[in-house]
Amino acid sequence: MRPKAAKPVVVRGKKLGGDKPLICFPLVGKTPEAALEEAKKAIAGSPDVIELRVDAWDFITDKQTSMKVLGEIRKLTDIPLLLTCRSHLEGGFQEVSAESRIALYKGAIEEKLVDLVDIELISGYEEIRNLKQIASPRGVYVVVSFHDFKKTPPKEVIFATIAKEIAFGGDVAKVAVMPQSMEDVLALMSATLMARREFPDIPLITMSMGALGSITRIAGWLFGSDLTFAVGVASSAPGQIPAAELREVYKLLYSLYLNE
Repeated sequence: MRPKAAKPVVVRGKKLGGDKPLICFPLVGKTPEAALEEAKKAIAGSPDVIELRVDAWDFITDKQTSMKVLGEIRKLTDIPLLLTCRSHLEGGFQEVSAESRIALYKGAIEEKLVDLVDIELISGYEEIRNLKQIASPRGVYVVVSFHDFKKTPPKEVIFATIAKEIAFGGDVAKVAVMPQSMEDVLALMSATLMARREFPDIPLITMSMGALGSITRIAGWLFGSDLTFAVGVASSAPGQIPAAELREVYKLLYSLYLNE
């Protein structure tokens, strides 16, 4: 039996940390029209979660337009929405000021347009805690994340990073790293299992990126990772697997591990 979260996060009927991993489609359209069209295509694919990578938006500094697009996407679906404005320091599509990001996050949370928000650990304790103080009373969950697109730290460092994300207030802890060897892939999965056992209540999202790490997007849930990003419309990071192929593999794994 896979090590699942003792206290899963439940959003719009989807359980992050349950028996099965959730499948998330990232959206990376640049214009308002592209963002809405991409959202419609993603919805048709019935993912468990949709990630709005608003750092890809070429109108991200226009809060009024951004809020309007978020509102229109929210009207289209009851699928949980994860709002992500990824820092350019950790793989974001462009540099967005902290002020612009927090203003959009705050507006989206207050208007109840999203269900989860992603903020990097490098943002610091104060910014993360301030965001959580806005989000928690409104039922929005905070994902605290770390990304390294160049290397994989030792498993002890990955574990310590997850521990720090949780200590800083993450409702969900996320780590994505780039492997240079199969040993790096094993380090990521080993650290995930260590974190699941040490912090049994908290849902985790972990992955090795690129072709070498793609196995973690399939088998990571057996070590404690509760969500995987798949290509439903577009890819947001190297190594993401087309959703249809991922679902076929999961069917086999479920039959082996969940007796389905």
